[in-house]
Amino acid sequence: MSSNVIGFRGGVPSQLGEPRQELIDVLENLLERAKTGQLQSLIATGFISDGGRISAWADTHENAYEMLGALAWLEHEYVHGHTER
Repeated sequence: MSSNVIGFRGGVPSQLGEPRQELIDVLENLLERAKTGQLQSLIATGFISDGGRISAWADTHENAYEMLGALAWLEHEYVHGHTER
């Protein structure tokens, strides 16, 4: 990833080998919920340090339409969070 890239909010993307504690905390929380049986399904996406995209899902939810609705809601929340002034 180029070192001259600056995000919309002024942040510089993390370089290879620089863990992001906020991301680690979210993933550990999700893992704990999965281990206790509270988390039953998951759809996730992200970007890796070389600029590539990663996606994963555990398609164990009984109703695909509920998952699609959750994705639509997440898209709205993500856009709102990155465009709010």
